[in-house]
Amino acid sequence: MASGARTIVLPWAATAALLFAVWLLFVDTREEAQLIAGVVVAAIGATGSELVRHQRIVDARPRLIWLGRLWRPLASVPRDVWLLVRAIASGLAGRPPAGRFRTVPFEGGDDDAEDHARQALAEGAGSFSPNTIVVGVDAERGELLAHQLVPEADSEGRSLDPLGLG
Repeated sequence: MASGARTIVLPWAATAALLFAVWLLFVDTREEAQLIAGVVVAAIGATGSELVRHQRIVDARPRLIWLGRLWRPLASVPRDVWLLVRAIASGLAGRPPAGRFRTVPFEGGDDDAEDHARQALAEGAGSFSPNTIVVGVDAERGELLAHQLVPEADSEGRSLDPLGLG
């Protein structure tokens, strides 16, 4: 296989395999029609992914240590679900939750591949738990802005930036 084809086919195949695995997790069946649909959807998704990747609009290069912290947002899900259950119960009792916007310091970095990955991971990981939605990073102000339905008394902002990337 020529090296040019290798740079396209191997990432496409890896993406398609990953997308097909996710499809199987969601449908939880081995019916032939679902398997065929999964292959088609995975191929379409992998093709779209490769088209975007080849445009090189944004390059992202995360550090391995950041990826090693991805367990943190997962660990906060049960606590956040409990907070939301309590908020729903309070709302049903006539006391609706008083959500609010919060900010934490977040260094606006260089406009390079590593900083793009850092900001994307911070936004995605911060929004993973059901109580918090990261709105974005304001590089000029050096802040990460998020909304919490049940505001937490977390002065260091660990619930907003669970990977500690700020």
